[in-house]
Amino acid sequence: MYRNILFAFIFLVLAGQAFGQTKAGSAKLSKTKTAVTKSPAQKPKSAKTMASKAKSVKPIAKVSAIRITTVSRISPERNSRLIRRNLAENSLIVLKNESNLLPLTRLDTQKILVVNIGRSEEKMMPKLIGRYANADYVNITPGSNFENCIGRLAESNVYNLMILTVCEQNSSETEAQRFGEVEGFLAKDFANRMKVVCMLFGTPAFLDRWTGLERPAALVTTDIADYDRMDLSTQLLFGAINCTAKLPFDLAKYRKGDGIFLSSDERLSYVIPEQLGIDSLKLSQVMDSLVGIGLRERAFPGCQLLLAKKGKVFYQKSFGFHTYDQSLPVRNDDLYDLASVTKVLGPVPALMMLADQKKFIVSKKMSEYWPDWKGTNKEGIIISDLLSHQARLRPGVILWPKTMDGNGIYKPEYYTSQPTKGYDLRVSENLYLVDSYPDTVYKVIQDSPLLKTKKYAYSDLGFVLFPRLIENLSGESYESFLSKKLYAKLGASTLLYRPFLSVPKDRIVPTENDQHFRHGLLQGFVHDETAALMGGISGNAGLFGSAGDVAKVMQLYLQNGFYGNERFISAETLKNWTSSHFQKTNNRRGFGFDKPGIQINRHTGKERYPASVVSEQSYGHSGYTGTFVWADPANDLLFVFLSNRVYPSRENHLINSLRLRPLLLETLFKLAGDKLPVH
Repeated sequence: MYRNILFAFIFLVLAGQAFGQTKAGSAKLSKTKTAVTKSPAQKPKSAKTMASKAKSVKPIAKVSAIRITTVSRISPERNSRLIRRNLAENSLIVLKNESNLLPLTRLDTQKILVVNIGRSEEKMMPKLIGRYANADYVNITPGSNFENCIGRLAESNVYNLMILTVCEQNSSETEAQRFGEVEGFLAKDFANRMKVVCMLFGTPAFLDRWTGLERPAALVTTDIADYDRMDLSTQLLFGAINCTAKLPFDLAKYRKGDGIFLSSDERLSYVIPEQLGIDSLKLSQVMDSLVGIGLRERAFPGCQLLLAKKGKVFYQKSFGFHTYDQSLPVRNDDLYDLASVTKVLGPVPALMMLADQKKFIVSKKMSEYWPDWKGTNKEGIIISDLLSHQARLRPGVILWPKTMDGNGIYKPEYYTSQPTKGYDLRVSENLYLVDSYPDTVYKVIQDSPLLKTKKYAYSDLGFVLFPRLIENLSGESYESFLSKKLYAKLGASTLLYRPFLSVPKDRIVPTENDQHFRHGLLQGFVHDETAALMGGISGNAGLFGSAGDVAKVMQLYLQNGFYGNERFISAETLKNWTSSHFQKTNNRRGFGFDKPGIQINRHTGKERYPASVVSEQSYGHSGYTGTFVWADPANDLLFVFLSNRVYPSRENHLINSLRLRPLLLETLFKLAGDKLPVH
């Protein structure tokens, strides 16, 4: 009890300092600083210990009473940082753009090779470009052999776009040599099959030499190869920001005042918080402290947190480690098991797209699209009721124990330890399920009894069916439909099912050490048992992804179905699906989406879900593994939180008892919200 009161006190004091509250608050902070910043060495704890701790922890109280009055008062130091950022953006000049190559579109067709020449940070550009698209990367340092470095890669015929970044070097003699090598390389036949974008970073004398390259179809210049200019230039390439700057001097064949205007394609951009009137130091102090409580209390070993406003990501951080042994830090591009967040990132957008094609209507009976339900107790179920969790379906079906004997041994009629004919559905590292088992799942759902009354009751069962339904309506596999029609075009390469097939294991965050069904660590294999019995591909769970790519789909929703110069979903369909239609019957849900409402929390009692500050127009979803996404059109805010709170055991419920996700969400709204409800 004492420990939890202390954490509540610490949070209130930190918030007071971060938001410019009283001097007394600052004085109290100095007395408690040791408690905030220091923690004993972490030792592995048993699932039983964590379960016991979860039961004893009380919620952090009265957070909603925090007064936030000075968030937009930026300190002089941070104001200087803002000025430097603005100067960097105004230094970007587009001098050439044949066939309107920039901003880059149709990311699903781009096979990108990035070649960096000069003295820039070697690992900077891959991370920056990786926010928008997959690319292979080669760094050519002074003295290295140009041909040996990129010749073999370029001749592979894989690439159709080269992004060539050239940074000023110390020796003009080296630059002259490199210029000749680049000209010779770009003149070769295999290089002619690639479109080339050249980005130059250097002084006027340097730019004067390098703007003589004729081969690039697009040419972008700026003065310094620092982080801000690298960051902003990549955003410019992918249409995340506008470009309006003009040359301030004559340069080779270009004249003072030259410069091509580029408008953004409404992709997520990345800004410093000061560009939105928020002091970044104060923002980090509060958000980092809240997440730090979760890490110290072992609510999760690590997490990703992304915050955006008006399509601008102003806070993106990864915290902690993959597991409690602290061997592998969490990176921004690591993949988490998204659990039920899958619903609003997989089947829901696919069905909305099919609805726009007039292939799917939510007011029809499900049996019109799923003929097996005709003549059953489910024949009359309306799709809108199914999507809103009021179709009288049971919460779920527990089938995996039936595939094992009384001693927990896998029945041979269901499983093999190696892929063999008829046993190709991989459910864990060395466990393969009979191919026909999804039909068993469909039959069990079909024969399941209905609840007695029609009311809100959360259920996974209908969502299990949606991938097959989407395949029937679209004429292609569910995975292919999502990948080709949505994720690839968004540049959301980490959003995928069954990542164990294609993603390095060290980039997949382990989910749970499953001692019940699969008897081992789940890493890249879906946590949800029903989805596992579907071969890892289901509509209720199964998607993996990073916070950055999850944000792209959620931002698509906030932009009324438009993203990256392409419309994916009509604004009318999106508004319909993200609205509550059954509030009169105490059902807060939209079509697939969760919505604000009043709920009974076993830890805190009656409260507004998911936080008191969200608008009625907002929507999102949570996931069992510790994931949560929320979008608010009224405030144009986006919140993405990914964690593996079920590691090593699902008995760990500290993330809920500490109310960390609601606290983070409330803090976001009080920091950046424009239209907060009055309660």
